[in-house]
Amino acid sequence: MTESEHLPALSSVILLRLRDYARRPVSEQARLNAQLDTVLAMLLPDIPQRARIVLTGNGRAAVAVLDNAPAALSFADRALHANQVGLGLCIGIDHGPVEILNGESGEVLAGDGLATASVMAAFATDAGLLVSKNFRTALAQMSPGSEGLLVPTDNFSDAGLRTYQVFRLDRFAPRQRRRRLIVVAVVVTILLLATAMALRVSVPNRPRPLAPYIGSEVSTVIDHLTKLAHGNP
Repeated sequence: MTESEHLPALSSVILLRLRDYARRPVSEQARLNAQLDTVLAMLLPDIPQRARIVLTGNGRAAVAVLDNAPAALSFADRALHANQVGLGLCIGIDHGPVEILNGESGEVLAGDGLATASVMAAFATDAGLLVSKNFRTALAQMSPGSEGLLVPTDNFSDAGLRTYQVFRLDRFAPRQRRRRLIVVAVVVTILLLATAMALRVSVPNRPRPLAPYIGSEVSTVIDHLTKLAHGNP
């Protein structure tokens, strides 16, 4: 499959690699390639044709998405679900320059964006999906807050000893962060109330301008924060 109607200078590059492809019998390689093509055929229509470049072959597929990091992450996330039926995809994403070159066997995709995405995919044997810092930065610029889904993991070095800051997909990270913030807010509120009670005991005749609100408003806030911490609206 080749789509080269539009050549982006900077793209979010998704590299999909079939795990242990070279070690498999030829007949199994053909079956896996057909399954990978099926996955691409199902997911690519969500990305406008003029905003993508797709090249496949030999157990790999490269998808370059022009100026749309959120769409690239969504595509990769849905492609990862194919592992549930035993396809064994390792996916890497980077945001960087790409170009199409004419090779001996036809068109090939090249550039720093593809090279780094390939490194991410090579490291993604256990995580399934890994992305570079460049991609996370592009995602934060295009869809602020979405980068919270990408959490740091171990840094890696390639054969040339180049070190990469790597992130993995964690769909529950924003929810966990929200709960931590709520817990901190509850603890701070309790500490403030404890301090106020201590002052009340030690300085009984101090001015109390907030006295009419302490019994009702503060307790209401605490109750509300407690419900949020337990996932209740």
